[in-house]
Amino acid sequence: MSEGLRVDLSGLPPQGRVVVGFSGGPDSTALCHWLLGRVPRERLLLAHVNHRLRGRESDRDEAVVSQFARQFGLPLALHREDVAALARARNMGLEECGRQVRYDFFASLAPEPEDRILTAHHGGDNVETVLLHLCRGTGLGGLCGIPYRRGKILRPLLGATRQEIEAYCARFHLPTVTDSSNLSPAYARNRIRLEVVPALRELNPELVPAVSRMTESLTQIRDFLEGEAARLLQEARCPWGIRAQVLAQAHPALEAAALELWWPGEEPLEKKHVQALSRCLRRGGRVDLPGGRRACCSQGVLALEEAPSEGFCLPVGLGETLLPCGKVLILQEKILPQGAQDRKIHNLLFKNALDYAIITGNLIARSRRPGDRFAPASRGVTKSLKGIFQENKVPLLQRDRMVLLEWNGRPVFCEGAGPAEGFQVGASTRRALVVSLREAKDF
Repeated sequence: MSEGLRVDLSGLPPQGRVVVGFSGGPDSTALCHWLLGRVPRERLLLAHVNHRLRGRESDRDEAVVSQFARQFGLPLALHREDVAALARARNMGLEECGRQVRYDFFASLAPEPEDRILTAHHGGDNVETVLLHLCRGTGLGGLCGIPYRRGKILRPLLGATRQEIEAYCARFHLPTVTDSSNLSPAYARNRIRLEVVPALRELNPELVPAVSRMTESLTQIRDFLEGEAARLLQEARCPWGIRAQVLAQAHPALEAAALELWWPGEEPLEKKHVQALSRCLRRGGRVDLPGGRRACCSQGVLALEEAPSEGFCLPVGLGETLLPCGKVLILQEKILPQGAQDRKIHNLLFKNALDYAIITGNLIARSRRPGDRFAPASRGVTKSLKGIFQENKVPLLQRDRMVLLEWNGRPVFCEGAGPAEGFQVGASTRRALVVSLREAKDF
């Protein structure tokens, strides 16, 4: 603690630009002033966004910010945006749109890995955020409040109270502005700040430190749970998605954390979605998820539904080929050294390889067709492709995306099943064609 203001710069690297979000209010003014003499001036950059929402008042804020920067010899980056018009165009709320504009602007000023963005959220903001989440029916993540760090963003004042910040500004006679919209009861956060928090502080004058202790404890629990969930998810992963039984056997809290971690959408899963996915793990079927997406559990595998894949058929050669099914096919020739023809070595290293000496001319990569049959190497049987997929527990939704390699009109390789009988690497093989596939998002 310094001069009555608790500031945490533990996450600030020794180099890099320090972009400070500067509204002109007491919080950001106190932070900017406190940084003087503690962070080299050549590293500091103040950043202000004029949202053009409050007419002359918005211009007044900009003028006060500019005067502060001139007085203390600090560089200032200004951005003006008609947030109301932009929110209408994007079909977003004013608060959400304004926040997006601010953070996009801040991020543009901090492009290097060691650059950091400082915002002046304090302990009171954290209390308001926790209470808002609580009113909306949050889970563990919402009760953790505002994180000290998220990516390049640091919040050094989270340990300070509003009273400490205002006292600091008064002590150093710092000019600040007041956003009149902060007094409007039209916003839920303002009602919590003006009505709920004062009532709670009557019950406990140390409300802010108490909530801070709670969020710190819950953050530790959440971090531990997420680490365990990541390990569980890794154990459950399979080529087609995640094995339902592995998640279903876990503790409900761990299962829920793993499902939230598995979900790739930008909009987070709500509790009702997690519960529906949990039922789906046990019963199979489909679940509607945020953003118009769906998950399906079949053959004991949970996966996101992909857009229906049309049939494809194209010649392929060595190297990488982007396939219409959204996968990348990689074909690599490997020359086998003398003495490396041990059968066990072949089975281990070349279960996804073909004897390249047999194949002359181009291979064809294609999707399944009605009536396809396949003879897996060393099995002594020929099965329908449907039977092969069932045996390998390939979900129904993935089957049209499965890749077959054909030579001279005959399937010689099937994704998930390996080479066909007569085309596998054997004791006499000198040239192997190694086959691998990955999703095109990594292309």
